[in-house]
Amino acid sequence: MTAELIAWLHEQIDTDEAAAAGQPPEAWLPEGLAADNPLSAPYAPARTIAMRRDMLAAWRDPDHTDLGDYDALRGDWAVRVLAATAYSDRPGYREEWAPDDE
Repeated sequence: MTAELIAWLHEQIDTDEAAAAGQPPEAWLPEGLAADNPLSAPYAPARTIAMRRDMLAAWRDPDHTDLGDYDALRGDWAVRVLAATAYSDRPGYREEWAPDDE
């Protein structure tokens, strides 16, 4: 895991947080899902941003959260998956950060 990836992820999450602050919560929902629907909760920007920040905090300090059977290698993998699935279309993403298939 590189310090550059972690720093870059923090920047992306900060960007998401700033974007969410200027939009109504409905803007983040999939088409056809209303804000009052209980299924909309996972899409709440604050929840998503907090989850992503927690993932980075757990990577830095495994005692931050109970990772169960996950060791540091799997923590690295989870951070790489976050980068690849949520942010690979953004400028600055590097293919070398992609998770291994192992």
